[in-house]
Amino acid sequence: MALLSTMLSFAYNALTQGTVPLTSGGGHFVRTGDVRTHYETWGTTGPPVILVHGFAESTFAWHLFGPALAALGYRVFAIDVRGFGYTERRPPYSLSADTTQLQRFITAMHLDAGDAPKPVLVGHSSGAAIIGNLARLHPSLTAGVVFVDGDGTPYGAGPGWAGVFVRDPYMRSIVRLVTRHAWVVSPSYRRLCGSTCPKWTAKEADGWARPFRVPGAEDALEAVIHQGLIGLKPAQIEAIRVPAAVIVGAHDPQMGQGSARTTAARLHTDRVTTIADAGHLVMLAQPHALASAIDADAKAFAGR
Repeated sequence: MALLSTMLSFAYNALTQGTVPLTSGGGHFVRTGDVRTHYETWGTTGPPVILVHGFAESTFAWHLFGPALAALGYRVFAIDVRGFGYTERRPPYSLSADTTQLQRFITAMHLDAGDAPKPVLVGHSSGAAIIGNLARLHPSLTAGVVFVDGDGTPYGAGPGWAGVFVRDPYMRSIVRLVTRHAWVVSPSYRRLCGSTCPKWTAKEADGWARPFRVPGAEDALEAVIHQGLIGLKPAQIEAIRVPAAVIVGAHDPQMGQGSARTTAARLHTDRVTTIADAGHLVMLAQPHALASAIDADAKAFAGR
């Protein structure tokens, strides 16, 4: 049976080879040190906000939320973290490297100029660790941070366990099953997102899956899975001393209300917002409600 499974895995991998160019997602690119970063932007004026996605996501995760926030008077940027989306694949895929990428993106967009308003940083899920780490190390670069459906730590049943049990050629087969066949992901999407999210159409599935077919994407994803989720230690989160807020979906299966309150305490803030009728992918389930919440947080940050 093991031999048959191995042979089938090799056969499936051979039949599903093929990539799409990094430029197939559209958007913009900018050099951020050693990596060419893909980003999207909405709005041309107003205070800047930078969106940082979580594990196995990309700028596509913000395609409903970005325009909603821009309509409230913000200049919105969303970046593809190295290892995901349409950003050039170049290791290491670590919290330190992700933080440096974000820091250099801020510089490349001239958002660190002395007379420019500092950006509010919004991190979803594991993206909260990236914005938190930047705020901890470079507090002068941000007006404040908003943790969305993430506590900044490598909590929960993330992909770290997979690296212990799943090895090539099975790892490659599993990655392709998940990223190339919409029916495999559909149940997880509905569970994480909830009933108010966009339907899992072919267009929606392609928006999530296409970035995993760019050159080097599968190698990068396997590397990330083997090393486990990025995250900060509680003491490191407590060292963050910029204005902060926490937002969580009311039905988030990965981050409960208790975790949201604990995270807020670590960030020295009482700003906790629960978005009704939303799961873990709150930016898709309730993009306008999330935009209103972040608008309120950003205005509170500016008033300090």
